[in-house]
Amino acid sequence: MAYRYGNREQIGLFPQSIEDYIGREDPVRAYDVFVESLDCAGLGIDIDGHPIGNSEYDPRTMLKLLVYGYSYGIKESSKLERATHHNLSFIGLMGGLKPEERDGEYREGFTGEI
Repeated sequence: MAYRYGNREQIGLFPQSIEDYIGREDPVRAYDVFVESLDCAGLGIDIDGHPIGNSEYDPRTMLKLLVYGYSYGIKESSKLERATHHNLSFIGLMGGLKPEERDGEYREGFTGEI
């Protein structure tokens, strides 16, 4: 399965890159590093190393969205989707990706892990 990846260095209108939206000391950076450091295989999260077919979101990216959202009391898929459109911390964490509410099926893969 192919994955979609965000690009935090993508040039935008204001500021030059998504990475510039988030301060160096912003707590969202800790969540990003934390999820990246997790052993996904040990948690039972399957990362397909040979992506083919239509792309889907990288499971680590979606886990970041869930963990960060849950820590701020945002659990509903519709609210998480809205946050990826309007909240700079979510936009930065997702690298500009904006999964739709119907993409909430990813949550099923993390039920036991979360």
